[in-house]
Amino acid sequence: MPSLAEFQLLPLVQVSGQPHLPQASQTATLTDSAISQMTDLRLAPCVKVDHRDGIAPTLHVMHRAGVRMAFVTGITGELIGLVTADDLQGERPMLRAMADHVCVEELSLDQLMAPRAEWQVVDAWQVEHCRLGNVAATMREHGLRYLLVVERSAAGTQIRGLFSARRLELVLGVELASGPLSRSFAELEAALVR
Repeated sequence: MPSLAEFQLLPLVQVSGQPHLPQASQTATLTDSAISQMTDLRLAPCVKVDHRDGIAPTLHVMHRAGVRMAFVTGITGELIGLVTADDLQGERPMLRAMADHVCVEELSLDQLMAPRAEWQVVDAWQVEHCRLGNVAATMREHGLRYLLVVERSAAGTQIRGLFSARRLELVLGVELASGPLSRSFAELEAALVR
């Protein structure tokens, strides 16, 4: 195994002028490579939250990390689900609290998350060989706000990355399905009474 003493030092220089942080590409086309807009979870922040956590602390953690989706872990740290900011701020908590006859503040993530068994994923090999249009069409057809990308090997399945409908809508200028339309409180109450 080589040691650090075997490597030549890189020359260091002073920063000249005002440095700027790189900006993510603001536009893309349907024919661009899909991988160009995939969030690679090996390089990007990935938030994990405990299944017993509540809504407010989870939203705080997600906000601090600058993400809108978090993976939910079980008792031994295994991935058991995922939750989005939209799930926690939308009507799902209110409906669940009403159904369980509890306050929204008493709900935990295991009551609101999308369990692992419900995840719809795509293989990384497919993503490496397709266009953004393929991903956008798939997400629209299935009403997905997030599409997980996985790599399978003899060691098991690893989550490699994800696509966000919000990001694709922004860079492509197309609207993807956002799930059920918001309902009025009267419609929600009628649905619960049935």
